[in-house]
Amino acid sequence: MSAHAYIHYADVPSELTASSSQRVDSITGAKLISFDGCPLTGQIDARNPAEPMRLQVEFPFPRSAELRGALVDWLMHHGIHFTVVM
Repeated sequence: MSAHAYIHYADVPSELTASSSQRVDSITGAKLISFDGCPLTGQIDARNPAEPMRLQVEFPFPRSAELRGALVDWLMHHGIHFTVVM
């Protein structure tokens, strides 16, 4: 079973969004985003790009306790609310 963590892009502190790097995956066409200090790269869900406040970022929620803990610690350190869906 796989799980994903979701955050609202608007909840990410402005200093993190300003220093983030974004790219489009050449194989899948997915828009990816990396934040400073975050252990994983997220995928931007741009179902309605005209409404940037509704953008979500999806992260794989690792099975590895160490990597999962690192992601949760990073999110909590920056005060970013998240939801995990299995």
